[in-house]
Amino acid sequence: MPPPSKKRKQYLDAAERATAGGIRKRAQLLDELCQPGQLGSHTENSEAERVGGINQPDLSTPKIPANGAPGPPLGTSSPVFSTNPETDLNDNSAHNDTLDHDTKSAYNRPPTAQEALYARSQIDAATRTCCCSGGYIYQDLDPTTCCRFTGMEACLNHFIRAGSKNFLAASICAAEGQDSGVPYARRLRQWIQTLIDTGDLPYFEHGWWNVSILEDEDIVRKIKIHLKKIGKLACAEDVVKFLADSETWDWLGVPKGISLRTAQRWMQRCGGFCWRKTPKGQYFDGHERDDVVKYRQETFLPFWRRLERFRTIYNEKGKPDLTRPMLLEPGKKPVIIWFHDESIFFANNRRIIRWVGENKHATPFKKGKGATIMVANFVSAEFGWLQGINGKSARVLFCPGVNRDGYFTCNWVVEQLENAIEIVKEAYPEYTHVFIYNNAPSHTKRPKDAITARQMPKKPVPVFPRPIVKNKQKIPAPRMEPGKLPDGRAQSFYFPDDHPEHPGWFKGMAEILQERGMDEIAEKPAQCRDFKCEEGRTDCCCRRALFCQPDFESRESTLEETAQKLGTEVVFLPKYHCELNPIEQCWGYAKEKYRKMPETNRESVMKQYVINAVDSVPLLSIRKFAARTQRFIDAYAMGRCGPEATEWATKMFRSHRQTPKYVDTERIFL
Repeated sequence: MPPPSKKRKQYLDAAERATAGGIRKRAQLLDELCQPGQLGSHTENSEAERVGGINQPDLSTPKIPANGAPGPPLGTSSPVFSTNPETDLNDNSAHNDTLDHDTKSAYNRPPTAQEALYARSQIDAATRTCCCSGGYIYQDLDPTTCCRFTGMEACLNHFIRAGSKNFLAASICAAEGQDSGVPYARRLRQWIQTLIDTGDLPYFEHGWWNVSILEDEDIVRKIKIHLKKIGKLACAEDVVKFLADSETWDWLGVPKGISLRTAQRWMQRCGGFCWRKTPKGQYFDGHERDDVVKYRQETFLPFWRRLERFRTIYNEKGKPDLTRPMLLEPGKKPVIIWFHDESIFFANNRRIIRWVGENKHATPFKKGKGATIMVANFVSAEFGWLQGINGKSARVLFCPGVNRDGYFTCNWVVEQLENAIEIVKEAYPEYTHVFIYNNAPSHTKRPKDAITARQMPKKPVPVFPRPIVKNKQKIPAPRMEPGKLPDGRAQSFYFPDDHPEHPGWFKGMAEILQERGMDEIAEKPAQCRDFKCEEGRTDCCCRRALFCQPDFESRESTLEETAQKLGTEVVFLPKYHCELNPIEQCWGYAKEKYRKMPETNRESVMKQYVINAVDSVPLLSIRKFAARTQRFIDAYAMGRCGPEATEWATKMFRSHRQTPKYVDTERIFL
């Protein structure tokens, strides 16, 4: 770099001398201000200071520094004090001359110790919020407001540490800390006095008047009302159309329409909307259906409440709830409830949300969900997954599919239940065991010869039930068991083999009703349209009339009959109430672990992954899941319905089979 010219060198030397002289003058003036007689104090004259500003420096009288050179008044701008670029710091002498002596004295009036502490607490509360778990959450303030609050807090800190003395010097020191001078110190004192008097803080208001009319609260509310009328598929184009009408302009005071991009920004900024996939939640199809609510409130909840005193209730921390102790009666055993469910693991179900490098390109991935493995198991809050002596387990790993293991039918479910009952009787004989299943068709299926009017023809037919087709072969179905006439006699649903017209045929619904003395109903149609009968009627069609007959309702499911033969009890959850089965959350925990495991194409490795993931669910978490189920039970027992305004339904469930009208709790303890 070439040496500076002669003229440039003279300019730099003059600037350096001016800077040094300014620093010396600044130090001399601060020394004078810090003299005992120059600054106000809270001693004998504290009351007089608050009234008339006694012992405060006279801001209108120029001070003569020690070097004899006349200095500028303290209330005017001067090169001796550097000022903040902010507009409120660049006070000029003309502006200061308009302030009368009383106003200046009010700014210089020192606050009391209590007022100073109050002002500092207000500034701290506006700057940050204390967290319950410790630490602070700082407010999102603009830099100018933060600078003001910092200066005010520094002034108050200097003032409080000095024993509530020398308020003027404290403000000047705070201004010096922000590279400002007397004008900014005066502003700090003014802001502090305003905070003490009115509670107002000096927020930076630049740009507040330049706000879009679309951010007006009334206009935002009216646009949201319009979008709500449109429905859940409302979009930014609807906002454009709404504001394009001249009548809307006059109504809302909007001068003109807006563009699509402006509407999109409004949807995110003011409307509170976000363009994303609709979040999924709990399925509620049929959750509050009348028959489902009736079974939940009149059958399942009373059964559960009667068992609560015989079992351990856990709180949300996974520990026994001491407020709800177990109350055993003489001769009764504690009750263990085993929840059953099935879940499917997919081979390609892996974690996809992760940190991806910015240079990472799209890579091919496997299409579809891949191979599947189904797991069926039991879980209890007391012992976790069902395991017996020497690690014997009732867990079933099943590969569903036509060319694999087939499907998990009622026969598989019954076989698993028999195995589970054998394990619990061997491992936990000191407890009474109850098994709870969901209301799936494979669980509530009745025996093959059970009476059902579901597909009964109205007129006689040679064969009923129809043959079962399996592997392209027809397998004859067993005949229905006899029913009961109103007088208690047995009623066969088939004509005798020596019948002159229909030997061995199925009688049909009309003949069955006539034999029961219901001739008028026998002349009515087989069923109402889509079997949607009028609520409360039992004589509208032949099928509905038979459905309401006692012998058509009394036969229990295969699972219930199997459990009773083995000395235990099976109870079904209300339909669509997965929240009452804690094993559902166990599956979620296991699948979260499964997604993190390496990918594999080998079925044997995949099965081991599934076993490891299921076994990783800790007992403490299982008890917390059970506590959540108990909270749902308590809510339903208080008469509360399921989650209202739930828009999470994405799947229609198939109708499940009938549920029992009552559960005999006394049978459990036999």
